[in-house]
Amino acid sequence: MLRPPIAPVALLLATMSCTQLPRSAHDPSHADDRPPLSPADALAAFVVEPGYRIDLVAAEPLVRSPVAIAFDERGRLYVVENRGYPDPLDGEPPQEAQGVIAQLIDTDGDGRYDKRTDFATGLTYPNGIMVWNGGVLVTCAPDLLYLKDTDGDGVADQRRVVLTGFDATRTAQIRFSHPTSGLDNWIYLTSGLNGGRVVVPDRPDQAPVAFASSDSRVNPRTLAFELTGGQGQYGLTFDDHGRRFICSNRHPVWHVVLEPRYLQRNPYLTFSETVQEVSTVGADAVVWPLSRDLTTASFIPNLMGTPHAGTFTAASGVHIHRGDALPDGHRDSIFICESAQNLVQRQVREPTGATFRSRPARTGVEFLASPDTWFRPVFSANGPDGALYVVDMYRRDIDHPQYVPEASRPLFDFRAGRERGRIYRLAAAARPPVGFGAALDDASTETLVAALTHPNAWRRDTAQRLLVERQARDAVVHLRTLAASSPAEMGRLHALWTLEGLGALEDDDVSRALRDGAPGIRENAVRITEGRLTSSPALLDAVLPLAADDDARVRLRVALALGDVADERAVQALAAVARRDGTDRWMRASVLSGIGTRAGTFLDAFTDSPMTPAVRAAVMADLGQVFGAAESIERCIDLIASIADPATDATWQSAALVGLARGLRARGMAEAGRSPLLSILAADTPRARTARTRVDALIVRARAIAASDDTPAALRVPAVELLGHRHFGDSGETLLGLLAPSVPADVQLAAVRALGQMSEREAAARLLDARRWQSYTPRTRDAVLTLLLGDARHVHILLDALEQRQMGQNVLNVAWRDRLVRHRDPAIRARATRVLASGLGTSGPDTNSRGAGNRMQTYERVRPDVLRRAGDPSRGAHQYTRHCQACHTVDRSGGHTGPDLSGIRNQPADAILLHILVPDHEITPGYDAYSVETRDGRALFGRLESEAPNSVTVRDATGQPHAILRRDIVSMTAAPSSLMPTGFEEAMSAQELADLLAYLRSPR
Repeated sequence: MLRPPIAPVALLLATMSCTQLPRSAHDPSHADDRPPLSPADALAAFVVEPGYRIDLVAAEPLVRSPVAIAFDERGRLYVVENRGYPDPLDGEPPQEAQGVIAQLIDTDGDGRYDKRTDFATGLTYPNGIMVWNGGVLVTCAPDLLYLKDTDGDGVADQRRVVLTGFDATRTAQIRFSHPTSGLDNWIYLTSGLNGGRVVVPDRPDQAPVAFASSDSRVNPRTLAFELTGGQGQYGLTFDDHGRRFICSNRHPVWHVVLEPRYLQRNPYLTFSETVQEVSTVGADAVVWPLSRDLTTASFIPNLMGTPHAGTFTAASGVHIHRGDALPDGHRDSIFICESAQNLVQRQVREPTGATFRSRPARTGVEFLASPDTWFRPVFSANGPDGALYVVDMYRRDIDHPQYVPEASRPLFDFRAGRERGRIYRLAAAARPPVGFGAALDDASTETLVAALTHPNAWRRDTAQRLLVERQARDAVVHLRTLAASSPAEMGRLHALWTLEGLGALEDDDVSRALRDGAPGIRENAVRITEGRLTSSPALLDAVLPLAADDDARVRLRVALALGDVADERAVQALAAVARRDGTDRWMRASVLSGIGTRAGTFLDAFTDSPMTPAVRAAVMADLGQVFGAAESIERCIDLIASIADPATDATWQSAALVGLARGLRARGMAEAGRSPLLSILAADTPRARTARTRVDALIVRARAIAASDDTPAALRVPAVELLGHRHFGDSGETLLGLLAPSVPADVQLAAVRALGQMSEREAAARLLDARRWQSYTPRTRDAVLTLLLGDARHVHILLDALEQRQMGQNVLNVAWRDRLVRHRDPAIRARATRVLASGLGTSGPDTNSRGAGNRMQTYERVRPDVLRRAGDPSRGAHQYTRHCQACHTVDRSGGHTGPDLSGIRNQPADAILLHILVPDHEITPGYDAYSVETRDGRALFGRLESEAPNSVTVRDATGQPHAILRRDIVSMTAAPSSLMPTGFEEAMSAQELADLLAYLRSPR
């Protein structure tokens, strides 16, 4: 895929950013030296939100190339210095390990650090740190290290590998990071969009955990290691109630809603997502920098000038601030660093269902921004004083050379600034720096317990950590009292989890918390009951009524907790949650994850009481799929008869039957190319005859719904899909009529899928009628081609149409041609090569080999001719629509198989051309190509969007997601090359490539 506007950033750090290109030969107006500012001048250049003050806490030479910080219980500041970044390119000699952990001390109590010790040296690319048990945990792939000073000289003399095996083969900015302690006393880690094969050296009997890309966690006391939901890049934070949030470069805020272990419980559930977008993303994730807009060559002449509007391209260090030193009303704000555009954004969030949404706190201006393009905020944290601390790596160019065309690398100074770095403190203007508060290292047990009620979360978290580290049994009585009667909600909450960490939490403590007046306490209490409910009838009795709790997040935790309980009352409670929250996908997944093989029992409980049609449709579509995959054929036939009852509201019936059919198809309950509903209803039994008669009647109603322009598209789509389970003679003409341009796009795409599912060859062939083809929108054409290429039954229909000139060969972009000439079937491959040779000219080994060397030769050959031409953006828009839009989005329009390119206008033309012509130069993490063959004969090709223990979701070129149970996968292969095909220089002239570049780089 064409790379996104900024390359992966898990040590931050975006490439091709809109503040780069200091001396670009293609943009000579920017050929100045951009000298760094002194710490004092940099501080004066900031524009900060009214009501705040910003102070310098540390600067060079006290810190150099800082990327992460952590405060210990004595107020000392540990700074991770990634001085070696960026790492050498392949073929370059390795460099000496330059990473350092510095220990800073404020000797005079004025709130500014003035003494430094090199706590640890000789590290490669350290990028994260957390204080633990008298030392620090440091992420430095492939290892999670424990470093400790045992003799008090400020230098670590103990170094131990806690975990090892995290991937360290890819560039330094996409490695695991952010060790962060959760309320539950586990330590969480982000993946950096990487995987590994992790082992625990101190537990040789513990099996390795192998994974492609996943966040994870480790229990620091038992060293148990397991994978978690989410794939964070460089940023991890918790809110006051222990909910976890992460980020990636164009996704400023994700909420991790579910953990994989829940989805694993139901082998028939295809839901594989674990995170919810909280903020806007891609083209909608707007930022307002003060630094120059290199696209328009504009420069803001003064700090209060009107900045240009960009988008997040290097979101990192996401941080929910839980300190008490911000202005009133700003606690719980979300702060996101944007190193590429020299700013930090503040967002505010609000609950929505079981999760949240957020938005910028202000429009048109940022929380913190600077016109100084060396300002590179990458990390933020809460301090012992309750203030917000921002880490500034302070580099000229924060790119990695891996993502810069070789010819352009001399224009950058990737090392400039490595000897610099700043750390800032932000707080309410009325809160000047006054030191870092009373130390907690020698605090008594009583003092630490009292600190659990402190308004500053740093002191609460530190107190909990110290009590658990000490295994302070003398704290148990005090903690139990605090949990039962503290007027401070946070005190009660921390007391619960501290008791859990001490192994002293009793069922009575949990039962009391389940009745707490604060929903956040009830939510956490339900979470704690997991693993206890099967052995404690009293706790189960206390949890069951909370299925009707007023708070959605409490109900979500109840659904997750009850999924492990065999008691029939648990199924009744799950059904009650489904009836109330069935339109919420997270609630549906949570409920269905816990029904396992009890789909029939749950169905009876769910349908036992009235509910809205929207809830019934949403739940029955998912439940039908689980039912079809898990239950006997007889039970499925009975359910079909029940669903198709003519006395029932037809608005949900189609969705339920389509879901059940998916489940049946996945288990092989269909002849090749035949609907599974037709297959199982063909039996000559009274049950089947009754069900068949009712389905026939329902089809008549579904046709009316599908064809009704007055019916919302959301209700028409399942009706359309149901028609695909009939013969072409029954419903084919209705479906073909829905391919008119006036029909909503979602309905057209559903009609394409329905026709492709029919057993008759005519159904797919009629999709290519010349007159009809000419009327298709680009998205519908892509859907048709995806369908024909994904089913071996249909590929020859496409080749027939090309051979018979039903449509011109130029309708096939490079991606479709590439798929045909590389088809897995040798016969199709040979025929495609023959058919296409006369029209598009298939790529030969000399010009179109995917080998990086051959493609780079092509790039170097084509580059001068393309870059010397003046491109026309209007003509380039046509090239984009034809060749790129199926997979990529620009300004909210397009597909989602490839990265969002909305910010690509900030890249130089040679960089964009490099990734068009040499797509394997860099494959953006998360956009690897996969080919998946399923038991029902589908051949899917696309991006592996998400995965869970039991299922995966593949997004094809039209943006259509396909959720597949792992048990139904015949083969799944990661392609060695990019999803994006090669050969654009053959499909497009040099002028057309120049036009495309002009369009991608033009203001819109």
